[in-house]
Amino acid sequence: MAQAASIVVSGASLAALVLQPAWRASLVAALTRWTGYNAPGGLWRIAAILLALANLKNLPFVWHLRFCRAFFYQLYLQPTPIPPHALFQPIITSTRTPFLEMDYNMHKSNSTYFSDMDISRTHLFTALIRNAIRKNNRSNGAKKSVVAGAVGATEGTRGTHIIALGGVSCLFKKEILPYKKYEMWTRLLCWDRKWFYLVTHLVKPGVGQPSTWTLQPWKRAKKGGEIVDPEKLKSAVYATAIAKYVIKRGRITVPPEQALLDADMIPVKPDGWVYQAETSENGHANGDTNGVLPKVVEAEEWNWDIIEAERLRGLTVATKFAEMDGMHDFFDGGKDGVLGEFADLLY
Repeated sequence: MAQAASIVVSGASLAALVLQPAWRASLVAALTRWTGYNAPGGLWRIAAILLALANLKNLPFVWHLRFCRAFFYQLYLQPTPIPPHALFQPIITSTRTPFLEMDYNMHKSNSTYFSDMDISRTHLFTALIRNAIRKNNRSNGAKKSVVAGAVGATEGTRGTHIIALGGVSCLFKKEILPYKKYEMWTRLLCWDRKWFYLVTHLVKPGVGQPSTWTLQPWKRAKKGGEIVDPEKLKSAVYATAIAKYVIKRGRITVPPEQALLDADMIPVKPDGWVYQAETSENGHANGDTNGVLPKVVEAEEWNWDIIEAERLRGLTVATKFAEMDGMHDFFDGGKDGVLGEFADLLY
């Protein structure tokens, strides 16, 4: 009640100031000078400023700013350590669709989905392997010899560690309207001997109801963390994408399992360990009945049986995505002729 009264008093005071002729005149003069309203082309200048503000996400170098913000926040500013059992949990980023991302149907253009997902995947992947990055960073106290051989598969090689995107495939389900807010839920799907596979869902905001927030423990579960109807979740999806990443040191590939070991996200495999697939009573692997969602585990349950079950479940989808590499061989250089060659814009 006191807060509401304070707001009312502040609003009344501001209104009284605006109604004073001298104060109002000085305010109008200041705005005129700042916007250049009376100068030649003043209206066009104001229109350009408003257009830029309405499409801030699409201005030059803003993508780089968004990327650096995600990377450095998760690497250096994230206050909460990530526990290993959160390896397959999704991370959520939200954004909107400005006017310059519209296509001729006045929907979000398909090509713009990928730049948004870059930021979401950067948040997730940096959060997962930040311990490994810090261990291999000499600015954090690592010795030169440690940096050179921190990852077992790269011992004795030259070059710095780099993270490279190897491919993306996206399935579009529903259109996204102008300035509509949406969420990107990105999580680690699985890995093989070379690639990490990440899946991203673009969804309506507020549909998912997380029961916990691992990296933000101060947040409370929305609506008590209740279970949402799977059909409602599916209807909230705008698009789904899968991407693959590789970590390199020079020309040598760092195995994903080794990178996760360096990041303290998985334990060392026990000697003689062999995975034994478990099947639930309904005949499906651990997880949901369709084998899509990961099994919820606690920290004390985190072991290689749980890890491998989830990795193999994701690999059933990722393997099909990896098979698309064979499409490179479909390029024949036009040996049977082509239809023609045309310029895109001017040349």
